[in-house]
Amino acid sequence: MSEIRLEFLPNVGGEAEGLSDGGIETFRENPFAAVARETGQNSRDARDDTNNPVKLTFDIVTLESEKFPSIEQYREAAELCLDKSSAANKEKETGFFGNACKILNAENIRILRISDFNTKGVRGPCKEGTPFHTLAKTDGVSEKEDRDSGGSFGIGKNATFALSDIQTVFISTLYTDENGNGQVLCMGKTLFISHRGNDGEEKRGKGYWGKSERYMPLDSPSEIPEWLLRDKQGTSIFSICMRDNRTDWRYEMAAAILINFFCSIERQEMEFEIDEGSIKINRGTLQALFSNSRVNKAVDELNARVAFETARTLHACLIDEQTFIENLEIEDLGTVRMHMLMRDGLGYTIGIIRNGMYITDNLSHFNEPFKRFPLHRDFAVIIEPVGKREGEWFKRLENPSHNSLSAEGITDPELRAKGRKAFEKLAKKIRSRIQALAKSQPSNTLELDELNDFFASDETRSEDDAGMETDPQSKKPTPVRPVKPKPPTPDSRKQTSPDDPPIPGPEPGPEPVDEPSPDPEPRPEPGPVPHPRKIMKPVELISERALIPDKSNASRRQFRFTSPISAEIVLYADATGLTNSERLNPVSTSEGRIENSAIEVSCTANQRNSIDVVFDAPYTGPVEILAYQVEEEQQAGESA
Repeated sequence: MSEIRLEFLPNVGGEAEGLSDGGIETFRENPFAAVARETGQNSRDARDDTNNPVKLTFDIVTLESEKFPSIEQYREAAELCLDKSSAANKEKETGFFGNACKILNAENIRILRISDFNTKGVRGPCKEGTPFHTLAKTDGVSEKEDRDSGGSFGIGKNATFALSDIQTVFISTLYTDENGNGQVLCMGKTLFISHRGNDGEEKRGKGYWGKSERYMPLDSPSEIPEWLLRDKQGTSIFSICMRDNRTDWRYEMAAAILINFFCSIERQEMEFEIDEGSIKINRGTLQALFSNSRVNKAVDELNARVAFETARTLHACLIDEQTFIENLEIEDLGTVRMHMLMRDGLGYTIGIIRNGMYITDNLSHFNEPFKRFPLHRDFAVIIEPVGKREGEWFKRLENPSHNSLSAEGITDPELRAKGRKAFEKLAKKIRSRIQALAKSQPSNTLELDELNDFFASDETRSEDDAGMETDPQSKKPTPVRPVKPKPPTPDSRKQTSPDDPPIPGPEPGPEPVDEPSPDPEPRPEPGPVPHPRKIMKPVELISERALIPDKSNASRRQFRFTSPISAEIVLYADATGLTNSERLNPVSTSEGRIENSAIEVSCTANQRNSIDVVFDAPYTGPVEILAYQVEEEQQAGESA
């Protein structure tokens, strides 16, 4: 029968292995933030029920040292490595193993447990090609069922080793096999240095805790210690001898989660709990945590203020009703979705997101750093692939740290060239759309009331005691007679100025502004058309918008609004410009009915309405929605 113990691999070739593992060093600087990011990404990729969010918990487990499995073998190995390091006068390794021996001989061992729920677990058995084998026994290999999943280099699992003061991690999973039966797997992995064992044999730095024969995991619940055993499907990872931290580890993790997963959390694809639920991160708490003082303190201690504020701004872009959404079609890449919000105070903020996780704010490797936007309105933009095919392209271009995109990591020259060309097109398209929608446009006239006192008409000028010069403060401005233009003809409405902003895409967006019609002549302002036996009372709608859902069909609009009252409402649509306005004539509506150029629809108080309307002629300029409450004359008289 195979013994359960810690066993280091034999060093047949006599190779020298040190502590400086590149995969671990990548995450050494901020290990708590790295663990939150990497484990969150891996768990999201293993989501089971897509109708419910993946849940991750981060908790401290305190265990008596003598109850830790194979504790004497861990102490022995650490002491052997310390002796070797001291003899070779290697400062870094001597310090590491000196501290390891001290921790392993303490009364208690502190362990960080990361557990996920509503995931598939890590499928076994432990043989090459399965996810469990990849997680436990491979380096630099990623084995995931979805090709567009979050991880692509297989080094993210090393973040938990960076958090362990003895570079030891235990893995425990419960998954369902192809026959529908629950299966458990559990093993530990340690990364020390090459050394000579007490048996005189040369050992490598890599060791496994589990069944000593062929270094296999435990696969029976009766063999697995209770604190390691899963009772629900999913995976738990244990970072043994969790390092002390200069900051509050809980809020450092919370900050990292907000920065990286605000999109998945807002979309209810993920939620998190830290320290037995003392910090809950979900859609309901997301905005409050962005303002939490302890989270913000951890952000400053991490020197992550820019990244945090970027996440806060992009989250606002994600949830704001004024956000414009457009699909960009890119040759050889596919469909990429752009969310854009324009508002003062947003700066010029761009975020590229894949699988609900923030990646980067630029496409610098494709000649577009997105740094300068002269004469543009403040904006926030989110870019993300729409489908799996597009997601695979983004994944190919990600660097190992998942914070940059470059085609240079693709080994196939033909595929590399194709990716470079496609993302250069994407970069140009993003810049072009931002410029079209956010760049300031000059207007024909601008009223400056502050200057009226200084530009009186000739008729009001008179000489003062000093001679010909007058005191401008004593003069009144010449009144200007308002001129009302005549309505444009249907043909004139169809023609838009070359200077007009482009028509927004297929999703809701900012309204374009029409140029004024030439040669204005007086005409009456449009108003409600009288309805027989009905009284019309103006209603002030809440957050009304007239959107162009399809740029190829300028006759179609989508009205969105909230009524403050429950009543039958009559809606009119006026084409408005700088100097003219005209009543538009609807010919079809998705809600209510049309009568006398008006749309009659029943509304419920404080309930959002969305109505698709088609007019008798195309029009791409701004539209004003006028609303009136309808009352029968008899009812109106009774209420009076």
